[in-house]
Order: sequence, then structure tokens, then C-alpha cells
Amino acid sequence: MKSRGRDDIEYYLRRRILMKIKKQLALGLCFVMAAPMSALAGEISEEDKLKTYDPVITLTFAKPEVVKTYAEGEDAQNNSAYAMWEEVMGIHVENQILAPSGSMTEKLQLAIGSNDIPDFAIVDATMMASLIKNDMVEDMTDVYETWATDDLKQLTEQNDKGLFAPVTNSDGRYMGIPVPNTLGDSYPIMWIRQDWLDALGLEAPKTMDEALDIAIKFATEDPDGNGKADTYGLYLDKDLTGLDYIMAAYEAYTRDEYWVKAEDGSFKAGCTDEKAKKPLEKLAQLYKEGAIDPEFAVKDASKEEELIAAGKIGIYCGLFFNPLGVMKDCVANVDGADWTAVKMPPAEGVENYKPGVPLNVYGYIYAKKGIENPEAIVVMMNWLCDGYAQSKEDNEFYIKYNELMEKPEIRDTSGVNNLMPFQMAANINWGETFLKAIENGDEHVPGKDADYQNVISTELDEATSWAWKKVYLEGYLAIDFDNVRYSDYAGAPTATAVKVQSLLNKQKLTDYIAIIMGDKDISYFDTFVETYNNIGAAKIAEEIAEAISQ
Repeated sequence: MKSRGRDDIEYYLRRRILMKIKKQLALGLCFVMAAPMSALAGEISEEDKLKTYDPVITLTFAKPEVVKTYAEGEDAQNNSAYAMWEEVMGIHVENQILAPSGSMTEKLQLAIGSNDIPDFAIVDATMMASLIKNDMVEDMTDVYETWATDDLKQLTEQNDKGLFAPVTNSDGRYMGIPVPNTLGDSYPIMWIRQDWLDALGLEAPKTMDEALDIAIKFATEDPDGNGKADTYGLYLDKDLTGLDYIMAAYEAYTRDEYWVKAEDGSFKAGCTDEKAKKPLEKLAQLYKEGAIDPEFAVKDASKEEELIAAGKIGIYCGLFFNPLGVMKDCVANVDGADWTAVKMPPAEGVENYKPGVPLNVYGYIYAKKGIENPEAIVVMMNWLCDGYAQSKEDNEFYIKYNELMEKPEIRDTSGVNNLMPFQMAANINWGETFLKAIENGDEHVPGKDADYQNVISTELDEATSWAWKKVYLEGYLAIDFDNVRYSDYAGAPTATAVKVQSLLNKQKLTDYIAIIMGDKDISYFDTFVETYNNIGAAKIAEEIAEAISQ
């Protein structure tokens, strides 16, 4: 059943005002102070926050064009998902800007320059800062607090409202709303060759120090039993994939553009933290002992991953979905090969492992200043939260969405997700959901059924079936959504960062590799820090502190 339309809600609120007036008169009050509509808006029910506008309202939008093939008769404007959006929400989305993702920033900048931005769009932190600076967006604080459902607030306010940092001004007001993505896409997992652990009589590591010791054993104790010194313990490539995940075990947050705030309010780049010395020194020891491919510094991921597919690497620090890639090839190529997911362990003396992750958002949604229905932005998010991200089966959006998913002409061309104006995702542990569904003998799992069918399928080849089960029945279970750490600065890049960030990233990569390979002693870390700050990191830190204080 559809929820109340706008007129019904206004009637409802006016009725409450009249009831208050009557109550005051009944009490013999000599005057009545008329309550403004906004004073009672907090009494809007959860059902009414999932409203359907009647008559339909129109909102203009900036749509990234990502679809290459549409179903017959459909395009980016006239399609089944937009029609469903209008039917369920009473909101007609009109693409004022339609451009490839790579051109969207340029198009929006032109729109800002001509003072003609769409009513809403999903933008990054840099673009959000520009919109705020030019006073082009609504203050969404009261609208959000009034109209957001409890479910939406739970989703957007995860990790102490950390996702709101880039849209919060100096007065603590929300000038936009984060559109959440799942932390699962960036939460690290340690994948280890279980057959190698078994061959050497080892158990899964409980600390990162134990894991690095195991890496040395994998390289020196012939875990594959072929009598040759041809195995490596730990995966690294020329881009140091996985390194930041290892560093976080020692509470060193070295991801590019990650900033750490000191007690005195100053900032420093996480990669310059003294805590990075210990893991770098340990990795240098691994390299010296042959536990890391001696040619890693000249191999990109695709080339280094060939060693995984050939069964020559024992530990990979990656993400939950990695088994569907070269690990699956490893299982197919190597008799008895098996990988197991291990929760990323903290270093000795560290209580919990907390990875330094980017803000898990698709971007930030704004409402153009002066639009008639700024609350419609939140209403759309409410529908997407309950009908898509959280997958409530009685939600009308969820029902209509799944009807579209069943249409092969859409599923086999554009897909429903790419047609929609925007998406959002929740931190659902699908591993726990799938295990429970399997235990209950369920044939389907709402919200993730395509993947569930792969997990329970008896028709896939052995390696592919293995990979799907590893992803959801092990990988997902190694994710800890409650233990993450965001950068202490999540705003737009500063003026200096725009100019030198790429140089800083290159400097970190070059000097870290030099230390790991033993070309430079660990004492060189201090020289790296000095160089890094001189390139521009010290200036960026000053600009961040200034921006935070404003």
C-alpha cells in the first residue's frame, strides 16, 4: 500500500496544530502561540517518510552515462528504472546533464560557472566543497533530521557519522548527505594457502608478526613438497598492493591521502608515522630471506598474479572477492591447492585490527538551493535504503525492482542498477545470511539471490564452485564492519594537494620499495619523511589544519 501523498501529510500536520490549539484553549490559556509547521515535522511517521508524491514532481539530475547497450526502446532518460522510480516515489527524474563518468566533473564545473546546476546530483568531496563555497546548495540538516527514516540514519551515520565529514560546514551543518557504499568492498582479508599450512603443521596466524613468520616458512620449508626453493610467502607487486593492510596491523595508516591528527591539532601524512618503521623493517627481512618475489618491484598486478595462479605464493592480503580471480585459477591448476580466509590479525601488543579505509560512499548528494521540495532528496534515499540497500521484502520499491530484475531484456543488456539514478549499499554480512539460508534449506536470498544461486549451484565447475563458496562462506565472515579507521581529514584536497599529491604518492612508493628491497636501511625512513614533507606534505598539513579551524 502506498504511503500518504504530500497533501495528506500537510493535512495531517495542520490537524495536529489545531489539536494543540484546542488543548491550550481547553486549559484556559489566554493566548496561543501558533506552532510553525517545522516544529511538528519531527512527528512525521516512518510510513509517511516513504511517501509517494501526488501529483508527480520533477527533479533535474546529473546522470553519469555508463550503459553501453539498452533494451529495445530504452535509453538513459526513458527506461524501466526511471519509470519505476516515478511510479513508486512520484518523482520524475529529468537528466539535465548526461555525460560519461570521466566527463561529469567538467560538465558540473560548467554548470556551476553558469549558475545552472541540476536540482540534485551525486558528487565527490571536491565538487561538494565548490558547491558549498559558491552557496549553491541547501542546508540539509533540518530536512535530513526531519525526513530521514531510522533505517536511513542507521546507514548514513555509521562509525560515528564519519561519512558526513566532507559535507559538514564549520557550523556543524549538513550541506549534503552521504550516499553509502558497503565497507565490505574495502575491508581487507588475509588469504592463506591452507594446504601449505597443513603440509608444514602450522595454524592460522593470530598476530601479524606470526603471519610474517609463516611467510618466511612458506619460502624456506618447501610447502609444496617438490624439493625446490621456488615458493614465496607474501604477495607484493610494484604498486605495493596489500602493503597498507599490513601496516594497519601496527597502527600505521599509510594509504595515499590518509591524514592523522595529533593531540595538538596538527596533521601529518599517515605514511610518515614512526609506527611504519617496524613493519617496513620486517618486510625487508622477508625480502632478504626470499619470502617475497625478488622481481616484485618491476611487476604489475597481472604479472605478479601469475605466480598465484601457478601455486607459488602463500599469503595474499586482499578483499573478500579475491577467490573469483587468480585464486580460482590456482585451485584449478594445482592439485590439492586450497585457500582459507583469515581475519586480518593485529600486531603483537595491538588490541584490535583496524584498517585505514576510504569513506565508504558512492559520493554526496546535494539539493540545489531554493528548490521547492528539498525533502524529496531524503525521500528518495529512504526508498532506496529500505527497498534496495536493506532489501525489505514488503517494500514497494523492492518488489518493483525485483520484477525488473526478472526481465531478460534488461538483465542481459543494461541491468537495472545502471539504469537507476543512483544506488546505495548497506553493511550486510552476506556470509552470515547465506549460512543461515543454507541451514534452513532456503532456495533464495532476497537482495543477493544471483550470488546465492552460484554458492548453492551444483552445475558450476569445481574451481568456480569453490571460489563462490570461499567468497561468501569464508571471505565475508572475515569482515569486521565495526572496526575501521577513517582518515582524520576527509574534506576536499587542499590547493597544494591538487598540485603535488601525485608526486607524494610516487615518493612514498619509491622509498618504501627501496627500504623493503634493502637498497636503503630502515634509518633512511627519516630521510623519506623529510623529503616527503618538503615536496608539499607539510604545507598540505597546514592547509588542512586551517580548513578544519574555519
